[in-house]
Amino acid sequence: MKRWIENHGYWMKIPMMLNLGMLFIVAGVTKLLYQSDGFTTAPFLETLPGAMGFYTLLPYIEIAIGLLLVTGLMVKFAAAIATALVVIFAGSSLYLISMGQGLDLCGCFGMAGRLNYIGAFGIDVAMALMVTVILICQRGSYFNMTPWFLDDMKITVKHRA
Repeated sequence: MKRWIENHGYWMKIPMMLNLGMLFIVAGVTKLLYQSDGFTTAPFLETLPGAMGFYTLLPYIEIAIGLLLVTGLMVKFAAAIATALVVIFAGSSLYLISMGQGLDLCGCFGMAGRLNYIGAFGIDVAMALMVTVILICQRGSYFNMTPWFLDDMKITVKHRA
């Protein structure tokens, strides 16, 4: 399995990085352009100290993660931060679905998106899968500054003997 990932991981992680990166960029930009109540994103965090600062920084954090993933800079670091956000978002969606608010609008894309919490949970699951593939397939350190398009593709040619 390890050898298969070494041979094919590059081609698996690139579409995941680009899709997840663009998803974070769009979510961050739409939150900035179409302001929503930040506590709809993760309402169970509103009781924590400093939560308001988190919500005001969230669009910028999402855009930064997206840009890092799209460019391929510090991919493992960006994926680790994305993992934390995905866990918060999925937990929030599950909490609100369990409270009977699954069809309410979530504000995940500001007020531009007409997405409810059930749909948001589906997106959270897809994001978790993308992050998992990226973390498994990405070689190098957490702060690797080599963009994905300059990375060694590690293409192997099998010879028949």
